[in-house]
Parts: sequence; C-alpha cells; structure tokens
Amino acid sequence: MSSTPVPPDPLRVAIAPDGGRPPRTARRRNGAVNGHAPVANEDALPPTPAPAARPDAIEILLVDDQPDKLLALEAALTDLGETVVKAASGPEALRLVLRREFAVILLDINMPVMDGFETAALIRQRKSSAHTPIIFVTSFSTADVDVFRGYALGAVDYLFTPVTPEVLRSKVSVFVELAKKNREIQRQAEALRRAEEERLQRELDAANARIEWETRRNVFFRLSIELLAIATYDGRFTQVNPTWQKTLGYGADALQGCRIADFIHPDDAALTEATITNAQQADTPLYFESRFRASDGRHHWLGWTVAPFAAEGLLFVFARDITERREREDEIRRLNADLEQRTISLQMLNQELESFSYSLAHDLRTPLRSISAYSEMLAAGEAGELSPEVVRMVNTINRNSGRMTQLMDDFLAFFRVARKDVKQENIAMGAVAREAVAAVGTDDKRVIDVQVADLPAAKGDPAMVLQVFVNLISNAVKFTANRERARIEIGCVSGRTPTVYYVKDNGVGFNMKYYNRLFGVFERLHRREEFDGTGIGLAIVQKIVQRHGGAVWAEAVVDQGATFYFTLEPAPMVPEPG
Repeated sequence: MSSTPVPPDPLRVAIAPDGGRPPRTARRRNGAVNGHAPVANEDALPPTPAPAARPDAIEILLVDDQPDKLLALEAALTDLGETVVKAASGPEALRLVLRREFAVILLDINMPVMDGFETAALIRQRKSSAHTPIIFVTSFSTADVDVFRGYALGAVDYLFTPVTPEVLRSKVSVFVELAKKNREIQRQAEALRRAEEERLQRELDAANARIEWETRRNVFFRLSIELLAIATYDGRFTQVNPTWQKTLGYGADALQGCRIADFIHPDDAALTEATITNAQQADTPLYFESRFRASDGRHHWLGWTVAPFAAEGLLFVFARDITERREREDEIRRLNADLEQRTISLQMLNQELESFSYSLAHDLRTPLRSISAYSEMLAAGEAGELSPEVVRMVNTINRNSGRMTQLMDDFLAFFRVARKDVKQENIAMGAVAREAVAAVGTDDKRVIDVQVADLPAAKGDPAMVLQVFVNLISNAVKFTANRERARIEIGCVSGRTPTVYYVKDNGVGFNMKYYNRLFGVFERLHRREEFDGTGIGLAIVQKIVQRHGGAVWAEAVVDQGATFYFTLEPAPMVPEPG
C-alpha cells in the first residue's frame, strides 16, 4: 500500500540552496531588481545574526535590505522595550520565522532576490506563522503599490516612508499588546492544562491505589483464618470472608445487609451496640467480647476488634472465636468459687479443731498432774516400801506423765500463739536476742559461745519475737550437745527488705531432703533417744513469723550445723536498754 507523499515546507523550500529556491517573480528593469541595483548571489552573503531573545520578551521582526532603514525602524521601536530582530532579506526572514515567534513583522516590499510579497506569501503558507500580523513598509505611493495584492497576502497595514516614529510605535504597540495577551492566554491555558493533567493523574493514581488496596484486601479476606468483615457505621454487614461460614455457618449472602446486633445474645446487646457507636469516633480500635448466634442456633463467644475507616464511612471488623477460652474461664471461676467455699469450710473446721484440741490439752493437764504427784509420792515411799520392780514402774509412770505434761504445755503454747492478737511495736532486736540467750541459760558440762551481732530494729510483738529467739537458741543448744565447744551466732543479712535475721550453729545439722517436715507439729528429724523434745518448738516459730507477715526457712548440712532464717518488717532504730 503506497503512502501519501508529504508536501514540502514552503518556507524551507524558499530558503533552500540552489535548485530548491522558488522562481523569482520580482520585476527586473535594466539589471535591477524591483528598482534596486543588482546584488551579488545572496547565498554567498553571511546571514544576519539573530539577537538572543529574553524568555519573556515580545519579538518584532524588521525585514529590509537597506541597513539604514533597519536602524531607523529599530530606533523608533526602542521605547517599546521589546526585542527587535532584523533580517536583511526575504530568505533570512524566512529562516527566522522557522525558528521563532513574532508579534508583528515589518516587511519591506521592494527587496532583491525575494520581494516582500513573495516573502509574505511563503510566511502565510506555514501554519505556525499563517496569522502573524504583517505590515508592509514601502517608499512608493499607494498608486505605485499593488495594495490589494498585499491585503490578499494577509497584510494588516501599510506604512509609507518616511515613517513617523510615533505612528510606527502606535501601530506596532497594538500588536505587541495583542501578543502579550495571547501569550498570557496561552500561559493560563497551559497552566490549566497542566493542572487538569495533574488532577486527572491524581485521580488515576488514587483509583489505581484503591484498586490495588481492594485487591489486596480481598485476597487477605479470602485467605485469613480469622473472622473478617466490613460494616456500615450503623453496624450492618457489607462484606464478610469465608471464615464466617466455616466457623458460624453463615455465607456472605446470609449476612449481607444484616445488623450485627441482630445476632448478639440479649445479655450482650447493649455492650455491642454502644461499642459500635463509639467506634465511629475512636482514635484507636475498640475491643469487646459478646456472644454471636451461629446458624445452628448456638451462641459462640467472639472477641471483637472494631476500627473506623472514616474515608469510606465504614467499620473494619476483626473477630475471633474465644468460646473455648471463655468456657475455661467460666470453669476456673466455678472452681475458684468452689475452692473458696471449701476453704471457708476448712477454716471453720480448723477453728473447731483448734478449739477442741485446746480444750482437750487444757483438760488433760489436771489428771496428768495428779498422776505425776501420786507417782512421786509412791517413789518416795510414802505408801510403804516397794519392790524394785514396782519402783521401776512408778518411775516410768512419773517420767511419762512429765513428758505428757510438757507436751500439753507446748501444745497449749502453740494454740495461744495462733489465738493471740499481734501487737505492732518497734523492737530493739539486739536486746531481745540477748534476753533470749539469758533465758535459755548455759551448760556447765561444756562451753557454749553465743555471739549476738548488731541487729536492726523491727516491727512486731516483742513477746512473740522473744519466743522466736528462745526457741531457735534452745534448738541450737540442743543440737550442739555433742560438741565440746558449741558456737551459736545471731545476726542479720545486710541490704535485704524485709530484714532477714538468722540463728546459726555448728551442731549436727540435718538432711535437706527431709526439709518439708522441719516445721510440722510433732515432727522430728532425729530420734528421741538422741535429742529430747516435743517437736513443737519450730512449729511455734513458723506460726509467730507468719502471723507477722514474714517467712522462715533453714539451711543445713549433716554434721556441719544449721542456720535458721526469718524475716520481719524493719522499723526505726530503737535505743537498746542501758
């Protein structure tokens, strides 16, 4: 298929080298061109350099083959403050018109090589310059000039030399102002075009971003294993993901347009509706829990997170089935309530048992004293001489009744500690420890070295704390019985709150694997034949310390001694008795 040939640009043809120049139509008389003397080959003449134009300048083109006339015209137009461009011939003018835009062209008619009419005709043939105003400048009178031919070629006016500068400026300024207005209109049109393009681009970018976001959202919706939904501000479903059907049995069509509140358990409806309303203005997502009716009629506990999407006037809804967790929590609450009730019952039973035990121990002391008294009388011979076997039995009765009496006394002491009100006083712990050492006494058969360090004051009941020290020191004295030189150290651990006090000895110690029996009532870690005692002393220590809100524990190594620790709340320093 043949292509249509493109017609040549008339201006480029007109200024082309030999062979491309159009035929001249200028009249030649006696070797002259249009009345002027013949000129040399114009292609051999250097082109008139075009002055550099300001980016915002309005340009005026002057075309004349006579330099003096060009200078005169340029001088007359200088006051306009615009850029004046000069051309010495028609071809040069055509070259300038190809490259630049002019507000008006002042064109001499009578020029060699290519006269003004030819030049104007070629200028008019080019689309970009077809409407450029042309003013013909000539020295001939209207009778000698083909005026109608000029107007036919698009001339807007004629100027006859000599030209009055004021008239010239007046005529040219009209076209300069018109060019300025056209340029401003073009600038505004370009600005509007760019603004419109930018607006359309922004809308296109926003549309693309929205499409991409919706695509990602839909993919996320489809693939998420959680319950996802989009709802209106009044709480109506607009979109749900497939997990709703898997978890609750509802497809997208079943929930579309339905109110969330219509599926909520009546007991949770108020909370649900209030949260959905508040979510519209919330800065952060809101969380709540409520029961949602599944398609089978059962209610599932859901943990809801609701966030507003203000730009769309929608709510993003994220829900998770927490039925199993809530059922476990309900079971835990039920068990805790049951445990609390059992604890109350046990406390009541313990109180009753303590009361019974206290009464029993108290009531047993009187017959035990009678047994001890009578056995002592028998052993003293007040009932007559007894056989050795009877004496042995009487002594056994006396010894066992005494041990039973001591046991009852310790037992009563334990219950008194549990029943007694705890005073809160500032205690000089060093003085109390030394008082306890004096109360325990010494052993004439061996050396017992007791060291009492400087002890910080504590808050508590002085009598009870004294009992703690007495029991721990007595314990240390007892379990160092096989040491020729017993060492007992009473001190505290620095830098601890609450304050940690300790009683340390170099006795027989104990095996830590039996530690859990250490503070039990009637518990013993050593045989009675080795070390006497009722097994209540350490239980009393623990009871007193616990009633003060403290803790008690021990560390030991077999045959290397033991250390007993207890804590009490600190108090301001208390001056020790002088």
